Amino acid sequence: MKAAFRVLAVSLAFGFSALTCSAVNADGLKPYKVGYNSWIGYISLFIAKEKGFFKDEGLDLQMQSFSSPGDGLAPLLGGQLDAHFTTADSVITALDKAPGRLEIVYMTDTSAGADAILAKSDIATPADLKGKTVAATAGQCNELLLRKALAKYGLVPSDIKLTNMNPDDAGAAFAAGKLDAAVTWEPWITKVQGEKKGHVIFSSKEAPNLILDVVAISDKTAKDKADETKAFLRALNKANELAIADPKAASEIAAKSLELKPEEVLDMLPKVKLYGATDNVAQMKGPAIEVGKELAAFFKEVKVNDGVVDTSNIFNPSFIGK
Repeated sequence: MKAAFRVLAVSLAFGFSALTCSAVNADGLKPYKVGYNSWIGYISLFIAKEKGFFKDEGLDLQMQSFSSPGDGLAPLLGGQLDAHFTTADSVITALDKAPGRLEIVYMTDTSAGADAILAKSDIATPADLKGKTVAATAGQCNELLLRKALAKYGLVPSDIKLTNMNPDDAGAAFAAGKLDAAVTWEPWITKVQGEKKGHVIFSSKEAPNLILDVVAISDKTAKDKADETKAFLRALNKANELAIADPKAASEIAAKSLELKPEEVLDMLPKVKLYGATDNVAQMKGPAIEVGKELAAFFKEVKVNDGVVDTSNIFNPSFIGK
């Protein structure tokens, strides 16, 4: 879904001076430091910030932007962040080298069409990819999405010519006519289809929860900032449920933060399934765990992880709704 991630390779030495402050600021608000990247599925973060929901919960929210969802996990493990908006697959990758150090406390959304395989017009279904050049991020969940598409149509990975590219590069290369097909994400899907340069032959809508956006915290946050985390999730969930109930208003609020027009945000929202508090708890008690097992097995198979990460305890809904 998002750019390749190697959590242990990310340096902890870069500056977080803008995030440094005392335990309580002059307004009596408690600091809470979060990492994120600009993604439609994190719309609740931008809404809650704009609407003042975090302040209402007594928090001074301090946001640090990263280029990809995995990049903030090293700072989270190092204590420079209190929480990070990331993906379930990134957390599972990190836990291979840091067992027991991270947990998922909220699921913002699952991709439901915001990640897809784009193909040329003469490729009608994934069955037609045999012998074709297809770009995907090797060893990441969008390669697993590709594998699911191939398997559904009776193909195996060796039936195609895989080119390793991150989703943005793959989308750009496909739009430029350099590939037969590409696994990419928004806004490339909308852009390519709008320019009639290709079409979707398989999407994340056909693989529920495979590409899952989450809020992760460290063992340090769980111990030292449990109350602040509960307050943070109350504000976040209020915004997520606003987006579920009124997508148009949500799009207008979040457009500036996403650097998009409100109508563009509104067009993208149906391609992610947002999870409110009730869905979060239901998913984290069963379905999400099963998808986590599938991801853990895949990462071991493709040698991204040394072992199969135990995902039975990484989803923790106990911080929600309190």
